Amino acid sequence: MLLRDKNNKSIKQINLMALVFALLFAFVATGVIILNEYLSFKAENETLRERYKEEQKKSALKNLHFLSDIVRYRFEQSKEEDESVIEQKIGEDIRALMRQESAHHYVFIQKTNQAFVYVTPAYANATFLDDSVESMVFEPLQWRLGSGVKMQGVEEVLAHNQKAYEDKVIDFVLKIYMLTLFLYLVSTIEYRYVSELMGREIRFIIASFKKASQNYEFIDTEKIKFQEFQEIVSQANAMIEQIKSKNSALLGLNSSLEEIVVQKTHELKQSVEYTKELLEKQDRFIKNAIHEINTPLSIILMNIDLYNLKYEKNRYLLKIEAAVKVLDNIYGDLEYIVKKDRVIYEKKMVDFSTFLLQRVAYFEDVAEGNKLEMKTHIAPDVFLVFNEIELQRICDNNISNAIKYSYENHALHVRLYEEKQAIVFTVENSGETIRAPEKLFNRYYREDVARGGFGLGLNIVKEICDANGVDIDVVSHEEKTCFTYRFKKERDEDFTA
Repeated sequence: MLLRDKNNKSIKQINLMALVFALLFAFVATGVIILNEYLSFKAENETLRERYKEEQKKSALKNLHFLSDIVRYRFEQSKEEDESVIEQKIGEDIRALMRQESAHHYVFIQKTNQAFVYVTPAYANATFLDDSVESMVFEPLQWRLGSGVKMQGVEEVLAHNQKAYEDKVIDFVLKIYMLTLFLYLVSTIEYRYVSELMGREIRFIIASFKKASQNYEFIDTEKIKFQEFQEIVSQANAMIEQIKSKNSALLGLNSSLEEIVVQKTHELKQSVEYTKELLEKQDRFIKNAIHEINTPLSIILMNIDLYNLKYEKNRYLLKIEAAVKVLDNIYGDLEYIVKKDRVIYEKKMVDFSTFLLQRVAYFEDVAEGNKLEMKTHIAPDVFLVFNEIELQRICDNNISNAIKYSYENHALHVRLYEEKQAIVFTVENSGETIRAPEKLFNRYYREDVARGGFGLGLNIVKEICDANGVDIDVVSHEEKTCFTYRFKKERDEDFTA
C-alpha cells in the first residue's frame, strides 16, 4: 500500500482547488468591479456637486447685479424723498421686476443696523452667513445688497443618483452571481467526468506497476486513453526492459563478486593478523628499549651523585649530569606516552610548593651547565589535587624547554602563586621570540630544529592540561617568553567525593 505524503496532492484535490480558486477569483473580480464603480460614482457626484455650486453662484451673482441696478435706479429717481419712502418703492420694484428662479434662490437688502429693507419672504428668518451668499455694499445708503442660494437642491440630485447607482449595482451583482453559478455547475460536471476517467486509468497504472515490480511484466498501452499517461507508461516499459537486462547482468556479477569477497576477506584477515603481530612486537621493543635506556641513566646519575658527595664538583661531570638529566626527561615523556592508554593516573592532594622546589633543584645542575641562573618565586603551602606523574611532566617539560632555549648568562624565573579561583604556575626565560606560538603544542613541532629533541614534550603537556581543565597562555615578545598554567582549585568535599 502506498503511503501518501501530506505534501503530495491528488488530481481530485488539484481539480477541487482549481474550482475553489475560480470561485474566489469570481468573487474578488466582482468586488473589484463594484469598488471601481463606487469610486467612479463618488467622483461623478463630487463633480456634479461642484458644477451645481458654480452654476448657482453664477445665478446668485446675476441676481445681485440686477438687484443693484433696481436699487440704483430707484435711488436716482427718488433721492429727494424720505428714506422710508425709498425703501417702500424699492420693495415694490423688486416684487414687480425680479422673478424667483427657484425655491432655493433669495435676495435681501440689509441696513448697517442689521435691519432688513427687503428679503425674499420665504427666507425672512435666514442669517445669510453661509458661503453661497454673494453681496455688495450700496455706498449712497450704506446698504448691504445680497443674493444667494440654499444648497439643498444638489443633495436631492445626489440622492437620486445614489438610488440609481444602487439599482445598477444590485442588477450587476445578480448577473455576476447567476453567471458564476452556471460556470460552477458546468465545471463541477466536467470535473466529475474527467476525474473519473483519470482515476480509472491511474488505478490501472498503479496495479500494473505492482505487477511489474514482481515479475517485470510490461504495461498494456492500448488500455490507456490519455496521451500524457501513454507517455508515462511507455517510459515505464522502457525502464522495465532496462531493469530486466541489468538484473540478469547483476546476477552474473554477484556470483563472481561473492568469490572475490571471500578471497579478499581471507587476505584481509591475514593482513590484520600480521599487522597486529607487528604492532605488538613494536610495542614490546619500545617498552624494552625504554627500560634498557632507564637502567644506564640511573646508574650514571647515581655514580655522579656519589662522586659529588666524595669530591668537589667537576665541570666535566656537571655537563655529563646535565645531558643525562635531559635524556632522563625525554625518557619520562616516552614512558608516559607508552603507558597513558593503559594506566589510570589517579589524583591525590599534592603539596605543589614542595613538589616544584624539588623539580627546580633537579634541574639546577642542568641550568648551571648552560650558564643560567634559576630564580624561584614559589608561594608556600600551595596544595593541588592532581596526579604527580602528570604534574611532573608539566613542570619538567616547561623547565627543560626554558633552559634549552634561553640565552646564556640570563635568569630563568619559576613562579607559583594562588589567585581567587586558580593556582598559577609560570616559567619565564630570555631567548629568541617564538615565531609561531600556536604551533608549539603540535606533536613533533620544534621551533629550532638545530637544538634537537623530538617535539613531544609540549604536546604531552597540552594533552594533560586539556584532560584536567588547565588553561594555558603563552606570551612571547621582545626576546622574553612566559608560559602560564592556571589550575582550577577543587574544594575538599569535591576531592573527598
